[in-house]
Amino acid sequence: MADYLIIDAHLHTYQTREIGLQAKQGSNATDYAGTPDELLPIMEKNNISRAVMVNMLPLADMRDAAIASLPTSLSEAERQQALKEIDARMLSRLERRNAWTCSLSRENPGLVTFITLDPLMDEQTMVNEILDKVNNQGARGIKLHPGSQRHFPNDRRLWPAYRTAQELGLPIISHAGTFLAPLQYAQPRNFEEVLRSFPNLTLVMAHLGMGFFDESVSLARAYPNLQFDCCAIVSHTEAEGGLSDAAFTALIREIGVERVMFGSDFPWFDPADGIKRLLRLDFSELEKRLLLGENAIRILKLS
Repeated sequence: MADYLIIDAHLHTYQTREIGLQAKQGSNATDYAGTPDELLPIMEKNNISRAVMVNMLPLADMRDAAIASLPTSLSEAERQQALKEIDARMLSRLERRNAWTCSLSRENPGLVTFITLDPLMDEQTMVNEILDKVNNQGARGIKLHPGSQRHFPNDRRLWPAYRTAQELGLPIISHAGTFLAPLQYAQPRNFEEVLRSFPNLTLVMAHLGMGFFDESVSLARAYPNLQFDCCAIVSHTEAEGGLSDAAFTALIREIGVERVMFGSDFPWFDPADGIKRLLRLDFSELEKRLLLGENAIRILKLS
């Protein structure tokens, strides 16, 4: 592996082991919890030169839990005030999550920050968060998660994010498909209006749109600004209910080898396993170099 440039284009980091294990919600494919102390040795051991942190927060669930804890005795005016305070608290947590990820990148040049946003933000707050984290704290892109955040990709509340990202040349990585997400939000076809409305936006659909590969292929043919990562797909072998090596290889070729990036989805999966699988697939040496790192340099503008 020393001969390959390897970039993990999709993983997650957490401040503590406890927080990371809570985020994994019982997933036991690995014992990793996503702490930097776990990740950095893994990168060194597997010759991963850069790793893109697509950290996010499940604000919809967090907000629901906070609302459920409100006293039932509140007047309507008191309840509305409490809801405003909850929203402000949620957005403060999101800002702190982004700031922590940015600080991790500054401390470790091999780690790349993609910040998270949420439709709970108003337009100015959303734009200000992008500009601050990009211009002042070194963020390189945006991560969205329609399933966890419970919004459709074409939710007009996200238009300021798409517009600003397009203007700044920032790539957006979005969860897509069935992997740990409600179907109605993250289905690939729901991204079409975004792709059509923002033709100069680099949009990356994670997981190759797992569960809807025909839609992913159709969209790839229609929209040249659409790119993909193969995280989770690369780690689910046929024996585990995933694609066979032949089917996985054929899917990548149909989409276009030059449009797919390696990603591990660490700590859910071990990056080493995904790298080994890509290396054994029936790709040429040039294609393996594209998939393992060179595509990420170009697509995510990491040079």
